[in-house]
Amino acid sequence: MKEMPLIIFTLSMQAAVGAVLWATFLRLRDKEAPAYQTNTLCALILSAVGIIASLLHLGKPFLALTSMSNFMGSWLSREIFFSGGFFVLLAVFWWLERSHKAHSLKETAGYLACLSGLAAVFAMAKLYMETIIPAWQSANTLVDFYATTLVLGAIVFYVSSGQKGREKLPRLELFVLGIVLVQIAFLPNYVAGLGAMAGAGQESAALLAGGYSAAVFLRWLLMLGGVFLFLISRTGKFINQKGFLYTAVGILIVGEIMGRYLFYTSGIPIGLGIL
Repeated sequence: MKEMPLIIFTLSMQAAVGAVLWATFLRLRDKEAPAYQTNTLCALILSAVGIIASLLHLGKPFLALTSMSNFMGSWLSREIFFSGGFFVLLAVFWWLERSHKAHSLKETAGYLACLSGLAAVFAMAKLYMETIIPAWQSANTLVDFYATTLVLGAIVFYVSSGQKGREKLPRLELFVLGIVLVQIAFLPNYVAGLGAMAGAGQESAALLAGGYSAAVFLRWLLMLGGVFLFLISRTGKFINQKGFLYTAVGILIVGEIMGRYLFYTSGIPIGLGIL
């Protein structure tokens, strides 16, 4: 499947950015919060996986360096620049975190990594929004990419915190539920907007409401089911049963993968029809 490197890149990078965002938010909220070193390492690994996948997609990895020369006029250049910047800054933050050196520099690297990560996700979304594919041109792309960043980031952050660390965390599953409900609320207007277009937009709407409707339904069923199990894993006697948590994580990840697959396969360029 030709979209697989892009699915891996976007999901891995967004998960890494989200994990760092959640950790930074909690540090700002509570100065006594722990370092979350495992979370930082997981985010670093995920961002590395994402960058490798993006280079494989290019076919000629060294072209990534030359493509950055058009930073002022190309969202692809900005995506590469900010994604690479996020990885480098996060690596510096992780090293300083482990060595317990230069506390002020470590904090600065952490904040800059967050900003670079947010800019990378924005550049990813804008790159698709400015294509000739109507299904990608709406604000739904921006909402979807940032929502995925927060959902997958929450999963990485929560799992990497460990059993004792999780007991002290706020109810992240409630945030995840809210994010998923916002995405679902956007869906009808998004499909209706595509249906109101001519040509490729209408054909994308027909796919989402017709041929891919079962996949769309299954995707959101998985997302809601995963959040429900996530909620159960933080409740009463189930709080120490890891099976519920890891099942929820697995279901949510599958749901996000399905969502990104549908994003790519439902995108029909202007001038092309369904064969």
